[in-house]
Amino acid sequence: MTRLIKATKLQTIEPDQVLINNMTNVVQFSNWVDPPKSKSQYELYPLPFFAAEIHSTWAVKPTGDYSKDCETGRAYAIAFLESCDGTYGWCSLLPQIVADMIRAGPCGTTANGEPKVSGIVIGFMGEIGRHLPR
Repeated sequence: MTRLIKATKLQTIEPDQVLINNMTNVVQFSNWVDPPKSKSQYELYPLPFFAAEIHSTWAVKPTGDYSKDCETGRAYAIAFLESCDGTYGWCSLLPQIVADMIRAGPCGTTANGEPKVSGIVIGFMGEIGRHLPR
């Protein structure tokens, strides 16, 4: 495959490259290989609360049973922590998860009209907090 790129003055032209047009600095790479397709975060970390089809890192459905939902949240947090591979990609997941939690909004209202936080969120964040260094 041949790939044309616009060269800058800082780039070095190797022997396998041919200068096509000196006026526009276009360089032809005769041995160009497309890089392998990288995996998405949904492929790298197939967590039970991720939903690639809607691009969400927090696709959960509370049951309405607060205790069960807290247990589900704790299980999700443990799965998240176990998926840690030490990469910057993994480290960027928690802020994305929290942002998607915020986007998801409350799961109803309390008797006095206040927004109700899902037990899944409480269980998840509580378990994450439990694993923070003291």
